[in-house]
Amino acid sequence: MKIKECVLIEPFICDVDLPIVDVAKKLRTTTLRHIFVVNKDNEPAGIISVLDINNRLVAEGRDYSQTLAKDIMSKPVESFNLEEDTSDVGQKMLSKAWAMSPVVDENNKMVGIVTINQVLKNEPR
Repeated sequence: MKIKECVLIEPFICDVDLPIVDVAKKLRTTTLRHIFVVNKDNEPAGIISVLDINNRLVAEGRDYSQTLAKDIMSKPVESFNLEEDTSDVGQKMLSKAWAMSPVVDENNKMVGIVTINQVLKNEPR
């Protein structure tokens, strides 16, 4: 089975140049604890978690008014293509303990998020 056959979550993203205050406000509106960061071409560039905001901004005493998403994001971020097999994706996600990963099309544009639950649910038993 291919990733394109899974139910994908709508991309929860922000731009690399978004001020971190706005990133935090976006995260506050959802139950997700991570946001994927994309470049101007909508390609995955990194990921920011609420823990990243705490550890890389607050705990370090950085000036939040001058900090952008690209300044604290974890990078690089691995993504999966719509044509990849769910068995390969599932093995990789499990081995790295990822709950979710970005999914890209043939042009490396982010089209959604796949969860480990969705990948495993679609695997033959």
